[in-house]
Formats: sequence, structure tokens, C-alpha cells
Amino acid sequence: MSLPSRPRPQSLASTPATKTLLVVEDDRATLSLYRAGLKGLQGFKIIMAENGGQALEMLRNEPVHVLVTDLNMPVMDGFNLIAKASRLYPQIPIIVMTGLEPSQHLNTPLQLGAIRILTKPPRLTLLMDAIRAAAQFEPSGMIRGIGLNSILQLLSWEKKSCTLTVKSDAGMGLLYLKNGEVVHAAYKADEGLPAAYEILTWDRPDIEFVETCRVDQTIDLPLTELLMNAALLTDNRRPEFGEA
Repeated sequence: MSLPSRPRPQSLASTPATKTLLVVEDDRATLSLYRAGLKGLQGFKIIMAENGGQALEMLRNEPVHVLVTDLNMPVMDGFNLIAKASRLYPQIPIIVMTGLEPSQHLNTPLQLGAIRILTKPPRLTLLMDAIRAAAQFEPSGMIRGIGLNSILQLLSWEKKSCTLTVKSDAGMGLLYLKNGEVVHAAYKADEGLPAAYEILTWDRPDIEFVETCRVDQTIDLPLTELLMNAALLTDNRRPEFGEA
């Protein structure tokens, strides 16, 4: 009589990725080390860039939950990347991995917006612990079930300054508010008004916000006019049913 077979334990490798980690490193050997060593980081999708310019392009096109970056890199170094990322994507925690001595970087990355500096060569267990801890960072709030227009009007009444991360089937966009007015927007390669109008036409997006806004103003329309123009664009995109 054969015994019933025991169910096989589920492999940890099958844990679905719920967060995205972006690693920025120009040294191919170190990048390969990260690629192999960070496989034990369960629940993360790992994407990689070789310089700050590539990293910013990825940040424009994909939601990222933790950013790990080197400092000395070609095209755009880590200092510039941290400054730009913390200004445009304040919701993303940034960890620095560097071979520079403290006397060489003078904790400048922390002043620019990074949350932690680790020394190369990396101890992978320490790095993974730092990534997991950074991933626990939550934006100030998550909003579902309320229309984007209604949220913007509420923020306008309260004269809030914040950054909204707006996610829909179309992708991810960002709206930046100062004193309740939309002053900048970004969606993929578009910035300013074109990006704002694209985002404002999305139906029932998920919205996260952090209470900081560090960008320069590129939009000077009052919120009421901005919302009215977006409503007209939405109406123009709807199919005509009059002849049916």
C-alpha cells in the first residue's frame, strides 16, 4: 500500500514581486555581484542602470520603491541623481553604496536627500536589511475611491504643498502642488501642462502623496481653469453616440 505523497513546500522564489528596487552602478563586476546576491531579496523586482541618466529614464517610466546608487559614475554621477530624484520623486527612499571615504563625500548624499550611506565592498546581508527597512517607508497617504479632481480641490482649499503619485492603467504620473495649486507635472517624457492634462483625464486612478514639493513652477494656470480644460479634453476623447 503506497503512502500518500506529501505536498511539496512552496518555493520562496515563487513569492510574487510587490515592490521594485532600482540599483545604479557603473562597474560591471559590482553590478553582476548585485544581480546574483540580491536574488535572495524576496518580494522585489530588481532593475538596474549603469548611470544616473539611465536611472532617471527608468524612474520616469516605472514605479520604484527603493533606489540604491553609487556616487562616482559617468554621464550623471550619484550626487546629481540623488539631488534630482529626491526633488522629483520624494516618495522614493535612496540608499548610497560607495567606496569613497567619509572625508571625500562629507555626508553630502544625506544632505541631498539620501537616507543611508553604506561602504563598498557591500556586505549583502547588511544591504538587503537596509533595502527591506527602506521599503517599509510609506507615503503620507494612499487614496482610493475618490476622484482626482475632488482630491485636488480639497488640497486647494487646505493650501497644501505636496507631491501626488498617480497610477492608472495608462501608467504613472506625478502632480506637484504648492499652496494648493498644481505647479508642475510629469508623465513619461512629458512635463508641465501636457503631462498634467494627460494625468487629469485618467479614470479612477490610485493616488499616493507625500507632503513635500521641491520642484520649480512650470504651470501657472489656476486649478479651476486647469480642471475645466482637462474636463473638455476628456469629453473630446469620448466616442460620439449621437448618430447611433
